[in-house]
Amino acid sequence: MTTPDVLQLQQPLKEGGIRTVSFFNGRLLTAKDMSREQAARREADWRQGLARGDGVAFGLAVERDPALSKDGAPVLLIESGLAVNRKGQTLRLTADTSVALTRSFGGGAVSTCTFAACEPIVGGTYVAGAGVYVLTVAPAEIAEGKAPTNGLDPTNVRCNTDSTVEGLQFRLHSVQSQDILPLGLGQPWFRNALAYRCFGDDVRAGWFAGLLDAQPPREPLLDTLRATSLTDYDVPLALLFITGVARVEFIDMWAVRRPLSRVSADAWTSLVDDRRLAVGQAMFLQFQRHILDGAAPSGNLSPIAARTHFRYLPPAGVIPVPEESDQTDAAATRFFAGMTYRGPAFINAARLEALLRESLMYPAIDTQSPELIWLYRVRENRIAIDFASAGRPRSYLVFASGHLPYRADAQFDLGYWNYGNYALAR
Repeated sequence: MTTPDVLQLQQPLKEGGIRTVSFFNGRLLTAKDMSREQAARREADWRQGLARGDGVAFGLAVERDPALSKDGAPVLLIESGLAVNRKGQTLRLTADTSVALTRSFGGGAVSTCTFAACEPIVGGTYVAGAGVYVLTVAPAEIAEGKAPTNGLDPTNVRCNTDSTVEGLQFRLHSVQSQDILPLGLGQPWFRNALAYRCFGDDVRAGWFAGLLDAQPPREPLLDTLRATSLTDYDVPLALLFITGVARVEFIDMWAVRRPLSRVSADAWTSLVDDRRLAVGQAMFLQFQRHILDGAAPSGNLSPIAARTHFRYLPPAGVIPVPEESDQTDAAATRFFAGMTYRGPAFINAARLEALLRESLMYPAIDTQSPELIWLYRVRENRIAIDFASAGRPRSYLVFASGHLPYRADAQFDLGYWNYGNYALAR
């Protein structure tokens, strides 16, 4: 039995190192040498991307493009931006781009503005059918132009590509029906249930029950896709729900997109690393987009209610509410019907941002549980509504998990008559 080699202190280790070409006068250089040098520089760049983590750096927002949608073929508008995939590659979209949920091209070069299949590209026309899809951005290489040759070796003329463009492509990954049906397809809470299948196990308090034996947190829906079509080259941008008439029922970006962050290696690092914070940001932003999609311009959410339309809520959020002349807050609190809440009480604007930022690390609110929720009105918002002669702002209400510290304690010299509170009775 041989004894494995043991690395000594200060002994160089070649495995995993970046190999660059050694240039010197008199060396005979070949195309292979130059390609090796390009690969080495590319690997060094990718490692910097790996150090920062994968996700969306900025931009790449996805929305419908009604101006171009026609003949039953929906078109998306994707904002310019930058993303990093799990390989460390940066993917840059330099201009806002309209993308059809179809493809019609041969088996040659991949267009950066057309969906590529998640299998090897073939000819024909593809139209996304009914179902749930994850839209991703991934790298693509395109040959461009022809370079002159010396003609000494005619057999290599076919390789005289002038340049290779490292571009990108957009792809659709179909979520299998067995992963959708248990979530209540067609039910009012379906969108919310889909999102929380993507956020991971550790955003709910129950995950901590077996913390000492816990595995790294999973993102069940995305992890299932990674076992089939979703690769480390893809960066998720949005979740799409398409009906049988080629209608995009909703686009939910923050269910699957994340800010740049590293994937947790184990259960313990997930408690303190930046991935959990990124998921907390996604939970908050996903809810805000979801609730605003369903609210009337007046702020009326009826008939939307938390218990019927949301299985989970983020630890804190903001909802639009109608203006009410009395003190009952009946319309404002209708959203929380059947839940245990206290308030609304007034808080100063200076406390709102701190409340939302602190909430990002708290577990989600289970709408079917009897746990308390705090409700707040922001004093500055209410004063502007009451006294502005023109251009009055929209009214809103803030909710927060009862696990978060109460923020509306009486503040002498900082509260205003009619816009302050008595101390909370203990």
